[in-house]
Amino acid sequence: MIHIKRGLVAAAAALTGLAGLVAPAAHATDNVPCHNPAKRDLTDPGSGHAWPGTEVRFCNLTRGHVPVYATRSPGAAVVGHLEQGGAANWFVTEMKGQTFRDGSAENYWWASTEADNGRWGWVPEVYFAGGDNNEDDAGLLMPGNYTCANVCPPLPFWAR
Repeated sequence: MIHIKRGLVAAAAALTGLAGLVAPAAHATDNVPCHNPAKRDLTDPGSGHAWPGTEVRFCNLTRGHVPVYATRSPGAAVVGHLEQGGAANWFVTEMKGQTFRDGSAENYWWASTEADNGRWGWVPEVYFAGGDNNEDDAGLLMPGNYTCANVCPPLPFWAR
């Protein structure tokens, strides 16, 4: 009986090893991540608070005339547009929001930027090149940890 159990354990181990050989490859993350970090001096349009030397990244858009929304919701007001597609536009951070759909593409990740008219808002990452549905951009940074004790710095306006 012990030899049968050992034989079954060995067969199971061999099958497990074979399953690993034929398992589908893991999905690679975003193949067109945001890139070329640069520093910009940003000013909160509401309070005038300055955020000097803020890191931004350029992200490839699938087309031009991309809408910039007031909040991370497809029902929010459009505050402006990014007229040029490709890698011409920079973004500060990304955060989850409501799902935005464009044909068969959908994404609940939104990226903060300044529209071409100077107004701040959010672009659904469905307009970003690369990546899959509901996948964040591999090169864009999420906001840092803004929890603190005692006196807290104000939350950056691009991450509200």
